[in-house]
Amino acid sequence: MPARSSVRVAPFGLHALALLALGVLAACSKESAAPPPPVAAASDAAASDAMAPLPAPMQAPAAVATQAPPPPLPQVPAQAPATAPTHVAANDDPNAPLEVAPPAAGYANESTYANAPVYADDPGYAGDEQQQVVSVYVDPPLEQPAPVAVDWAPPPMLVEEVPPQPYPDAVWTGGYWGWQGRWVWCAGRWARPPRHGYRWHEPYYEHRHDKVVYMPAYWQAPDRRFIAPAAGVAIAAAVIAAGVHAGHHADGPQGVFVPPPPGSRPGIIVPAPLNTPPRVVVGAPPVVNVGMRVNGNVDNDSHDVTNNIINITNVTNVRNVTIVAPATATANRQDFHQAVVADPHRPPPALAGTRPTAPVPRTTRAVAAWQPGHQPPALPAAQPVRGIAPSGGRPAPPPAAVATETQAMQQARQAQMIQQAQQQRAQQGQPPLTSQQEQALKSREAQVQAMQQQQAQQQAQQRARQEQAQKVQAEQKARQEQAAKAQQEQAQRLQQQQAQQRAQQEQAQRAQAEQKARQEQAAKAQQEQEQAQRLQQQQAQQRAQQEQAQKAQAEQKTRQEQAARAQQEQAQRLQQQQAQERVQRLQAQQAQQAQQAQQAQQAQQAQQAQAEQKAREQAAMAQQEQALKARQEQVQKLRQEQAAKASAEAEAKARADADARKGKDRKPGDGPSR
Repeated sequence: MPARSSVRVAPFGLHALALLALGVLAACSKESAAPPPPVAAASDAAASDAMAPLPAPMQAPAAVATQAPPPPLPQVPAQAPATAPTHVAANDDPNAPLEVAPPAAGYANESTYANAPVYADDPGYAGDEQQQVVSVYVDPPLEQPAPVAVDWAPPPMLVEEVPPQPYPDAVWTGGYWGWQGRWVWCAGRWARPPRHGYRWHEPYYEHRHDKVVYMPAYWQAPDRRFIAPAAGVAIAAAVIAAGVHAGHHADGPQGVFVPPPPGSRPGIIVPAPLNTPPRVVVGAPPVVNVGMRVNGNVDNDSHDVTNNIINITNVTNVRNVTIVAPATATANRQDFHQAVVADPHRPPPALAGTRPTAPVPRTTRAVAAWQPGHQPPALPAAQPVRGIAPSGGRPAPPPAAVATETQAMQQARQAQMIQQAQQQRAQQGQPPLTSQQEQALKSREAQVQAMQQQQAQQQAQQRARQEQAQKVQAEQKARQEQAAKAQQEQAQRLQQQQAQQRAQQEQAQRAQAEQKARQEQAAKAQQEQEQAQRLQQQQAQQRAQQEQAQKAQAEQKTRQEQAARAQQEQAQRLQQQQAQERVQRLQAQQAQQAQQAQQAQQAQQAQQAQAEQKAREQAAMAQQEQALKARQEQVQKLRQEQAAKASAEAEAKARADADARKGKDRKPGDGPSR
């Protein structure tokens, strides 16, 4: 198709032309040469989808993709912009549009511009986000944010340089397209979860009817679950910042998706499971047609997972994905099939610079995530994307064509002005304009246009100087931030080194303390062992002494027993000589002595029990003493018995000897005495 002209002169207000014509006629009739006051220049509200908002409300016309209608002159009141749709059918009806809430006051939706451009269906258009992007750091919320409905799809992904993971629990946050009144690049960086147990939840993109339902990434509490927007729920319309034109509508199936790989045709979407990191596709080849999809191996927290659906109520944790694309979808016309790890702790690597690479944000200050009904944050200026041609696939028209078109528009405006003046004079009953008056009116219009162009050039030069000054300030600020960041990183490295040194010192101290404790335990164990050995030796010596004493006592007892046996034999011989009448008495005495011995033995046993209760350690000695005492008593008893027996036998023998002597002394003839 023929290339669309990038210059369009704004239509001049009819009322303003009529007033200007009347002023020129009055000046001609009075033959006055005083120039009229300068007319305000037209406003240029055009800007890229990814460009920062223009600071000045009055800007000079320039060669841009499109121009919004300029505000009318002060004599004519400005027209209010059209409002966004307030209600549409629910999502249950596939033929009904998405239910969208109206935007906040002061914002402009795509439908509010009467002459808003539509580039989504223009194959020759390459969005400005392919060349200039606004790159920022985003401060993610700690709760699930509210969804917004955007009219066009996010641009293709960009490559990011991912540094090594600084600490084990670091999570790579960012690296996706977020809405901030336009699609801006939310740069990735390593971050620690704000609280214990919090998990990183990826941004949410859903193709629902002709809209894109978007929710920013956020930190999810451990007791919370992600809830996707249900069918029939009103979703706020994503307000569009001033000067942002429309992008490409989503091209692909309905349901959850991620943006296409870097360098892909804008507008294409890639279906993917819920909570899939968008960066998984940065290593895939660019796509020019619909067909690429991400198949995920997910951990379900509730019920089934289904892609390309509108109402999603479950939560999934994507860990590994497989990216597949047919040859008809890829730019290199080759099938693609690759498994990628989808872990926020291990972002997939990509070679920066060889493909469209995201610029580093100009400032480290993070902006808040987009929330419906809030004022948009102040965004930095756009930066060029590395890895693509500056033209972006949309060449500018030649200067001759622009000049010809501008001259034709000026002639048409002069003819329209003269026609309006002729009609007004006819209504007032005045004669028509003469050729001299028409020439004067044309000269006047040429002077006005020359003044407008001069003023526009001055404003353009002033804007260029302001932009240059802002650029210098931004560069200086970036250098200062880089220096501060370098100092901070150096301080952090120094702190880490000091912490490592302290940890090493503490570890060495702990090792020394443990070694000292082990040595003390070994010395204590050795002392206890030596004490036990000395105690055993003392006990062995005591047992040897006791055995020697017992042996001496046994020998003494043996000698005593032998002496006692000798005495007993002697006593027995004496007792045999005693009379039989004393045998009973002796037996009675023996019984009495036995009873006494038994009583003494019982007393000894009681004493022995008491001694055992008082001191068990002297139990053996007490028993030995008691046994020795008992034996001594028995020996004494035997001795007494032997003595008694010996005395009895001696008496009997003496009696017998006496009787024998008496018999010898008696004469044989003597009779018994009378």
